[in-house]
Amino acid sequence: MDLNEINRYKMGMFKENVKKQADEEIAMLTAKIRDQKSAAGKEKEEAAVREAISQLRREQTAFEQRYKRELSRCDYETTKAVRIHRKELVDEFFEEIGRDLRAFAESEKYGEYLERSIEKARKALGEKCVILCAPRDVEKLEKLCKNKSKGEIRADSSIMLGGIGALDEGKGLFCDFTLDKALDDERASFSDKKELRL
Repeated sequence: MDLNEINRYKMGMFKENVKKQADEEIAMLTAKIRDQKSAAGKEKEEAAVREAISQLRREQTAFEQRYKRELSRCDYETTKAVRIHRKELVDEFFEEIGRDLRAFAESEKYGEYLERSIEKARKALGEKCVILCAPRDVEKLEKLCKNKSKGEIRADSSIMLGGIGALDEGKGLFCDFTLDKALDDERASFSDKKELRL
């Protein structure tokens, strides 16, 4: 059942109960008026009934406002809890993807991925670009680039998962082919999907 539908149902029940109570009190006060014999007493009682009815309506309005505030607070708390839970699920999901990427960086296919990334970097920045990689990948890249590379290979401790970055120091250009960047980009676009919005 939808939260808004539940709230409308509760609000309807609340209004019905307040109206019923008000109707009962009005009926009781009206009966008192009819029992009065004197015109002056009757007039005084009618004024008291009008005041009592007015007071009941003020109380009803105050009650409804308190109920709406409480309903709004509950909606806020529910939305907050859903967002926290969704963030936990997304964090867990991307942590799992991170583990998969670490496993990929240990596989044989990772070398092919590095070769393709180097080709893309050289195509974008030229043959003499500096290749940046995770410290654990320096040796692997030196073997891959033996007799092919005119550029330098440097360790970059900010690369955690793997892949390469490429730098043209003369022009100040940089290309990022790291698994870290790919994961960050995917996470950012994942959160922007309209299906995941509240």
